[in-house]
Amino acid sequence: MAQTVKTYCGICEKSCGMQVTVADNRVLSVEGLKEHVKSQGDLCVKGRAARDILYAPDRLKSPLKKLNGTWTETGWDDALSLIADNLQKLKARHGAGSLAVYHGQTYLKNNIAMFSMKRFLSLFGTPNLCSAASECFIPQLLNGIATFGGLAMPDIERSRCTIIWGANPFASGSLLGCNTRSMRILHTLKQQGVQFIVIDPRTPEVARLADIHLQPRPGTDGALALGMMRVMVDENLYDKAYVEQHTSGFDQLAHLLTQYDLKTVEQITGVLKSDIERAARLFAATKPASIMNGNGLEHHTNTVQTLRALSILLAITGNIDVPGGNTFLTPLFFNPGQPEGMPAPEGSPIGTEEHPLFVSMINQAQALVVMEKILEASDSPVKALIVAGGAPLPQLANSAQVKAALQKLDFIVVIDQFMTATAQYADIVLPAAFFLERDELSTMPLNLQNKAVEGGQCWPDWKIWWELGKRMGYAQFFPWKTFAEAADYLLQSAGYTYEELKKHPEGILQKETPGKFLEQGFYTFSGKIELYSQSLESNGYDPLPVYREPGESIAATPALAAEYPLTLTTGARVPMFLHSQHRTIESLRKLWPEPYLEIHPETARSCGIGDGELVVVESPRGSLSIKAKLTSGILPHVVHLPHGWVDADCNLLTDHKQRDPISGFPGLKSSLCRIKKAY
Repeated sequence: MAQTVKTYCGICEKSCGMQVTVADNRVLSVEGLKEHVKSQGDLCVKGRAARDILYAPDRLKSPLKKLNGTWTETGWDDALSLIADNLQKLKARHGAGSLAVYHGQTYLKNNIAMFSMKRFLSLFGTPNLCSAASECFIPQLLNGIATFGGLAMPDIERSRCTIIWGANPFASGSLLGCNTRSMRILHTLKQQGVQFIVIDPRTPEVARLADIHLQPRPGTDGALALGMMRVMVDENLYDKAYVEQHTSGFDQLAHLLTQYDLKTVEQITGVLKSDIERAARLFAATKPASIMNGNGLEHHTNTVQTLRALSILLAITGNIDVPGGNTFLTPLFFNPGQPEGMPAPEGSPIGTEEHPLFVSMINQAQALVVMEKILEASDSPVKALIVAGGAPLPQLANSAQVKAALQKLDFIVVIDQFMTATAQYADIVLPAAFFLERDELSTMPLNLQNKAVEGGQCWPDWKIWWELGKRMGYAQFFPWKTFAEAADYLLQSAGYTYEELKKHPEGILQKETPGKFLEQGFYTFSGKIELYSQSLESNGYDPLPVYREPGESIAATPALAAEYPLTLTTGARVPMFLHSQHRTIESLRKLWPEPYLEIHPETARSCGIGDGELVVVESPRGSLSIKAKLTSGILPHVVHLPHGWVDADCNLLTDHKQRDPISGFPGLKSSLCRIKKAY
């Protein structure tokens, strides 16, 4: 007889509610959970394809070990014993820090897995945990802490004007939920008269909502924001009372803005002076207003200061900590404390010297620096790598470097659901359970993921860490016999229990009433919004959002631009894939069968390239072949490559060495290239 299991989707971090119909340990169908506090019945195309992913013929079904270059199936006992033996030997010879672990996005919402992994690493003694966060989201945190002391996110549903800057919620979703739900809500807001400004060098689907669409040269968004502020200050459009009462450093900011007359900003960005004025006046005149920004602003070598400029744009218009502006989340943190006898990791994470604020923000190593040191140090500090639900290849900048680093390591373990490009370099691959095969715990909203079917030889990540820990001699620190026991242990610090959450399959959403910080003060040195950041100044960085050209660009490196005259931007999201995942899922792949290079018809004509023709794209790092797609939706002299395609890997072209000094983020969306017809 069929039964219904209420859970949440574990494909991306949106954690949408899902109702699963099951019979005889087999999923029959999935649909959205209408009563879910966040998603309210909506699922994206990936969520609706969850059954196809679960039963994909290329799913890993048992542990594998590599013998003489050939994969051989083995049992869990053998695989875990081999891993434990290798790790013990490496630690004895080279120290605990010789192990690095890289985890993917999935661990952000899998709290029991994350907790278990971190406990294992603490017991082993290595500080070298790194993750996809080395190229995702952390600049947002660094900007928020430096400016407000917290993370301010758009309260879009109460805004009257929203700038969607370097984001495409129609493809990747947003705080509103998955892309399906985001589309629904944004279209409704448009019908209600909300005004939208879309800023993107491409013309993403969300631009259909735009009252104004600005297309700056990739990587120049910080200059554009400063230009908009210049208009507001020159024309007295900023909120004087708010600025005087709730901000510090306005005089220094005003002096900085004198360097950014609109003629200069137009030359930098390529956006007409009249369009900059129009956008600035609309945003300043319409209250409340908010800014939604995405990865499009993170993947540049000037990312933190660019994001600071956007935050200050919000601050001087009085749109921080007010309903309909950018407001502060109330994240739920689990802090169960350390048991007696629990050791601390030895030393500092790799990247502390190069990017100290990044490392201190999340207590993680910077993955790009890890790869760099594996290759460049005469005696690599890292000898072994465990990759858990992540894909450093092809996701990290400069794939050639990543491949070379993986080849240099003594021992690699990959925990995944599929044989990925990264897993091909492993010595042992462990099959992870899909979200429909495991129990888990998520926050925002607080939600239990309930297992729908048994996973056979595919284990939940938390179980893998527990069992590996026991083989390493850490059994006393992994005492839980069931998921429920571990969940209770974690939940108790937040005032909840496993049984209580079982009664709320719709999830529990934490909400903060805007205005708390305006009334009580911000968590900054001054207690105000810091237009002039004392925390950045004390760490040796620009205290004001000074614009600096991308490390590689037509303006910063003109000699190189003479050889590589086109600006390359990469990695725009699409609804059917999540980063490098799902290319083998037939129902999703048919929606986008192959990658292509987006190029403006004018640029294509100058290069002698026709629509659909095979072209070679080259950068100082490497080259790839791909079909061209002509579109007037992208700026002339700018081309775009998708990410996540192993057979057309855009990161063969990107640079890891030039990085944002604060976050360590590379210029994935603003570098140089050239193209030619393939012969």
